[in-house]
Amino acid sequence: MQLTAAEVSVLAVFESIREAMLANDADALGSHVAEDYRGSDAGGRSHGREEYLAAYGPGGVALEVLEVSDTETRAWADTVLVTGLVLIRGIYQDQSFEHRARFLDVYRHQENGWKLAASSVTDAV
Repeated sequence: MQLTAAEVSVLAVFESIREAMLANDADALGSHVAEDYRGSDAGGRSHGREEYLAAYGPGGVALEVLEVSDTETRAWADTVLVTGLVLIRGIYQDQSFEHRARFLDVYRHQENGWKLAASSVTDAV
């Protein structure tokens, strides 16, 4: 199945977010995250935009690996869903970690382009 133009654009934003997370670049990450962003992590904790940016900025999570597979997209008018499997490895507060998780990201088209509006992560078994 061929991707729509919206899906292609969102996957480029998705890759930019992945690169910003690996680089601990909160400014680059913030340019792709909606002001009203909401998310939940694998532990069931919800967070807003500021907490999300702080987690992946300087002094936050230091990622060594962020590999994505099984990616699928679905598009409607001004909304695109991206789902998949992620392997994430790094250090947080001097503790090494590795997680395999399923994710669901919701992107919404705004005046200034596609923005991550919501995300949810669930531990993969």
